[in-house]
This record gives sequence, C-alpha cells and structure tokens, in this order.
Amino acid sequence: MSDNPFWSIIVPTYRREKVLCETVQYLLGLSYPNYELLIIDQTSDHEEATTQFIRDCQDRFPERFRGHFVAKANLPHARKVGAELASGSYLLYCDDDKIPPADLIELHMVNLQQPGIGAATGGVYVERKERPPKPRPCTISSDGRIRDYWNFEVPKGTTDSLRGGNMSMDRQLAIDVGLFDENYIGRTNGEETDFSLRILRQGYQIAYDPAAAIVHLGHPTGGSRASKGNDEGQYYFESHHNNAYFFAKNFQQRYLPWFLKRELGWILVKQAIFQKRPERVFPSLRGLWQGYRAGLRRRG
Repeated sequence: MSDNPFWSIIVPTYRREKVLCETVQYLLGLSYPNYELLIIDQTSDHEEATTQFIRDCQDRFPERFRGHFVAKANLPHARKVGAELASGSYLLYCDDDKIPPADLIELHMVNLQQPGIGAATGGVYVERKERPPKPRPCTISSDGRIRDYWNFEVPKGTTDSLRGGNMSMDRQLAIDVGLFDENYIGRTNGEETDFSLRILRQGYQIAYDPAAAIVHLGHPTGGSRASKGNDEGQYYFESHHNNAYFFAKNFQQRYLPWFLKRELGWILVKQAIFQKRPERVFPSLRGLWQGYRAGLRRRG
C-alpha cells in the first residue's frame, strides 16, 4: 500500500436535506489529502436549498465531489453503484446523517494494513452508562443467529460483521465477493452482514476499531425509514423478509428449526401476546415466507 492511496468515500442518501448537507461539509473537511466524495442520491425532489448546496459543492470541489442520482431507492443498489463509479483503490461507506472524526480515513487505513484484514469498521458514539463490556461487537453463529453489541464497550479487535454506515474495504475485494445484494428490501436489515459473510468466507478477517467512531445525528426523517411511511405492516413484512432471506441464503437448512423458533417467538409471543399488536402478525409471517423462498432461490 502506498503512503497516500486514493480513497472513495461513498454516501448513499435518501430523502435527507439539511442533515445531508451537514454530513457532506464534515466529509469534505477530512484531513486525508487524497480522496473523492461520491453522493449516491436516491431522492428525486430535494428542497431547493439542498439542490443548491450540491451544485455549490460541485463547483467548489470539482476534483473531489461528485453527485450521482439513481432512480431506484434501495440501499444495496446505491452502495453497488457507488463502488462501480469509484475511482479509489479503497472504499469507505458512510451514512448521510453522521459526523466523522477528521482522521476517519487514516483510522480505517491503519486497520486495513494489518495482515489478514479484508475490511474494517468503526463504531457510533452512543450512551454506554452502566453497560457491561463485551468482547466483540458482533458474532454470527453457525445457525445464523446474530448477536450484536455495538452499544456496549467493546475493545479493538475483529468482528463478524461490518457496520454499514462506517465501513471500509479494498475496492477489488468488494467486487470479487459480489458487492451488495439488492434482494434486501425496505430498511435492508442484514445486507451489510451478508456482504461481511462473503468476505469472511474468502479467508479474511474484519477489523473493528472503536477509535474510528462517528457521531450519529439521529435525524427523525428520511433514510431507510422513508420506505416505511405510515404503513407499519409493510415495515414488518420487509424486516422479516430480510431475516428469512439472510438465513435461507447463507446457512444450512438443518438449522431451520432454531431459526423459526427465534422468528416465530418474536412474532407470535412478543408482538402478538406481550405487546398486544396482533395486526403485525400476518405481514410478518408473509414476509418470513416470501423471504425464505427468495433466499433458497438465491442459494441455488
């Protein structure tokens, strides 16, 4: 790796306005000298102030800033388009509502330079009072169960999954493992973990560095939640579709009883009985069935 390899920062965005502009300002002020910023925009009708801001950035930073519109509102699709358009040898994905440290690229680069590391991820600043430390931020068991501890104190080390809003990798490796799977829908839960599994199965490890943490601005509108709108049933359909798709695509079917126990327990016991939300049951079950079938087709 050269001293200052060229990096591409990719920011997929959907229905974000002022917070997107704030994020772009921070990313254009990073300390690393050799990078470009790609905004992969899935919004067709920005507010005028946002549109003007993007034009101004293109005029002021013609060699560093690029905006690209995609009509399809799907996060994995936007990530894939960003990788295909990128000029950098290394990709850094960032969400559209974050404040990064000025040395974010340098922090990621140090981790990617370690032997056997194929990708790197950092944390997000959260309130961690009175929470016991955990050894790793995310683990995936052989039956497909994901246990994540992103909100706990976790030491620097390795992890089984990238965190989508703050992750980096060699561009060629990302292409070699197939980029991101567009069959994840809605809020696309599981898409970065699916991508991570393919990196791990190539024999690489994923580095986690708590120092490479970004601040989540926590904007209440836009982003993946915009696909939900006011249709709660659709939201739960999409969520369980993605859970089942992830399992069926990536794990041995002998573990299906354990997967169904987890999912049906959540749908039928927690939601319908304890939380008294029976209206969520049918869309959740429908999503579970359709996602499972889709995952089997993808697997085959």
